[in-house]
Amino acid sequence: MAVDALTYGSVAGVERLVGDLVASRTFGAGTIPTLTQVELELDAVASDLNRELEASGYTVKVSSANNPVAYAFLTAANNYGAAARVLALLPVGAYNPEIEDMGTNRAEMYQRHLNHVLKTIRENRLKAGRLTERLAHLFCGGEETEDGEAKLPMFTRGMMDYPATRELTE
Repeated sequence: MAVDALTYGSVAGVERLVGDLVASRTFGAGTIPTLTQVELELDAVASDLNRELEASGYTVKVSSANNPVAYAFLTAANNYGAAARVLALLPVGAYNPEIEDMGTNRAEMYQRHLNHVLKTIRENRLKAGRLTERLAHLFCGGEETEDGEAKLPMFTRGMMDYPATRELTE
């Protein structure tokens, strides 16, 4: 199995962070965790990142050619998130990924990095391609029927005035 096309990180990136879990510093079929487990965790974290990107209106997958800084940011987040989940696969320690103030062990620090990236995406602070511009669906002006005739406006000046009210003019 290989990582999905929508995945930003790589097995080599995870091995750089947590390769010391196995003697050869390289994940394989006979290691714990296995190469397949690492690839699945990379794909799962990438799915989380892409879900947040899509929900916030960004183009999925962020292109390394068009947005190299955002791509590098997401690659690091993908590697750190997968490394945190790989460490969680081991029975030695557990952590809660929902806790904001973490940092006592490697899994918590890596998860904190992933949480920071997800928060950055949610707050629209990532400079990357958008699906549509922010004001793309905002229209101003008149509307026409299929025949090309102008429709009457729904709201007009003075439509909320009461008949018994007076306007003061200078």
